[in-house]
Amino acid sequence: MDQAKKAALFNALLFPGCGQFYLKRYGRGLAFLLPVLAGTLFLAWMVISVGLSLIKASPFKKGTVQFANILQVTLDALRNIDYFSFLLLALPIVLLWILSIADAYALGKKIFTTDGHPESVSDRR
Repeated sequence: MDQAKKAALFNALLFPGCGQFYLKRYGRGLAFLLPVLAGTLFLAWMVISVGLSLIKASPFKKGTVQFANILQVTLDALRNIDYFSFLLLALPIVLLWILSIADAYALGKKIFTTDGHPESVSDRR
């Protein structure tokens, strides 16, 4: 597998920016990684905060916590999320992820010649 495909695969399977890190383009990697990480953490916080508010509103009695109760609170939390805000954050995350894969692939193709050896440093700019 050539370097461009490996870089794109790192982005697709791990996290946006990982392919750029693999290709030693740390600035580009951070440009993809930081916004996606911030958006993902904010989305997780949205779900957790709604779940916590539901738990506070109807706390479980000691010894009565069952899987069905936890599942019900989770489903209630997902129903109470503001979907417009959720999608407003999720769409850019997905788009950045796809752009990161395409960028890592194109960057890998640009850096490495067909025989697998890197081009000279002056050709990388």
